[in-house]
Amino acid sequence: MRFRLSKHRRIIQAFFFALFLLLLGISAKPIILPFPTQLFLASDPLVAVAAVVVGLPLITALLYSLVTVAVTFLFGRVFCGYACPMGTFLDLFSPFAKLLKIDQKPFRKLKVLPLITLAIILVMSLFGVNFLMLFDPISLITRTTSVTIFPALDFILTKASTGLYRSNILAGPVSNTMKGLDGILVFGSPKMFSSTQWIILLFISVVSLNALGKRFWCRYLCPLGGFLGLIGRVPLYRRKVEANACVGCLDCAAVCEMDAVTNNGAATDAANCVLCLKCRDECPQDIISWGLKPELTSEMPSRRSAVLAIGGSVAASYLIPFKSLAAQGNSTLVRPPGVSHEDKFLNKCIRCGECLKACPTNVLQPALFQYGLAAVWTPHLDFSQGVCDWSCNACGRVCPTGAVEYLTLKSKQKFVIGKAEIDRTRCYPWVAGHGCRVCANLCPVPKKAVIVKQYWDQITNGTSIERPYVIKENCIGCGICENNCPVPRQKAIHVFRKDVKNPYPQNKSFEKDYSR
Repeated sequence: MRFRLSKHRRIIQAFFFALFLLLLGISAKPIILPFPTQLFLASDPLVAVAAVVVGLPLITALLYSLVTVAVTFLFGRVFCGYACPMGTFLDLFSPFAKLLKIDQKPFRKLKVLPLITLAIILVMSLFGVNFLMLFDPISLITRTTSVTIFPALDFILTKASTGLYRSNILAGPVSNTMKGLDGILVFGSPKMFSSTQWIILLFISVVSLNALGKRFWCRYLCPLGGFLGLIGRVPLYRRKVEANACVGCLDCAAVCEMDAVTNNGAATDAANCVLCLKCRDECPQDIISWGLKPELTSEMPSRRSAVLAIGGSVAASYLIPFKSLAAQGNSTLVRPPGVSHEDKFLNKCIRCGECLKACPTNVLQPALFQYGLAAVWTPHLDFSQGVCDWSCNACGRVCPTGAVEYLTLKSKQKFVIGKAEIDRTRCYPWVAGHGCRVCANLCPVPKKAVIVKQYWDQITNGTSIERPYVIKENCIGCGICENNCPVPRQKAIHVFRKDVKNPYPQNKSFEKDYSR
């Protein structure tokens, strides 16, 4: 009996999807593996090509994409059919296509759209506009999983463990289990993200396209699929049909989810075929196989479409001020430690959300439009949600493109991401003379960045008042002071971008001749 890979396709898909979730779960842990925990993003050739297009060095992790390219040259879009977690997820919702039962023939003209989408992304990346990489399927599912699945699991496990702790028998095992899952499925603080609803909306929109046809996204929109289809247009091994024995029943075309069967079942559009070989299982003549057959049958965009796509991308890159929009009102835009230049960061960041999941304090949040269109869903630090942990460097460890540079813990503890400033019109000691040392007491820097000076109150003649000061040369911008400031609503101390001058008025009349 012949071994048929297609019979085991669902098992293979389940294995790669489980591997995707496992690696994403342990990504923040310092575990030594023979491959990076960001394996799926590292194996994404679109990520690697986008990095090269913007003139950035190709980091070692992205060399795994060469394996995907080599496999595609040999077998076509087999990655899409067996290993892509987004493709596997969409397969779960294939029954949606039965709801509307739409004829697929009108959509066949859209087969060139993935290539057009690919061209737009690469051309705009060439001009330093990289935000369209948020549509990369691996980035898309990584980001969505990071802000939905893992926070939900954290909530469920935390609630369940709280109830189980009441049992004297279960308290010990539950405690050990929760410690083992710390940083994987449970976190020090609840995971909450500011723009989760928009990330979910985009993901649901992609999945909902299945109602128009099975794997509609993969066939007509996916930029990675377009790239793999381009380099896999003439694979060495592909679907083969004994044309002389074919009776033209088109049972093969009826079951093909990628609309890759052409010429009345006798030929294959290799740019769309994911080698699922469902057609072979359905063929009543048993004349379909796969083997060595390098030939070209796939479509390419017309010259007009190509010119419009490339020309439109160039025009949009020049005419729409993506990055200048990001410069408005961003005095509080604080990036993760390891980011030195905003433009380079925007060029490298693919909005995958790996760092959001890895951050143990939930301080990393996906930006929406508050920092401009170019910064959509890039990570920034929101100190109302958490602090940049003094003992953590996980964000740089998990970043697949080097947008957040990896820093050793000692280097990270010296890396300046921002500077704290005190609003003396709101700070209790400055406004009312009340004693408060929260910011000074919590500052983790060895050479304290917030100190307290003592003054004699000139009105009460002898009352001692302590007021906090920021020693800017010592401050790294970790945000623990802002996060824990007891002043409600608008805090009395804020962390600003490191090149921003203090925006608060400085009333020095309190200081004159009364310091001690």
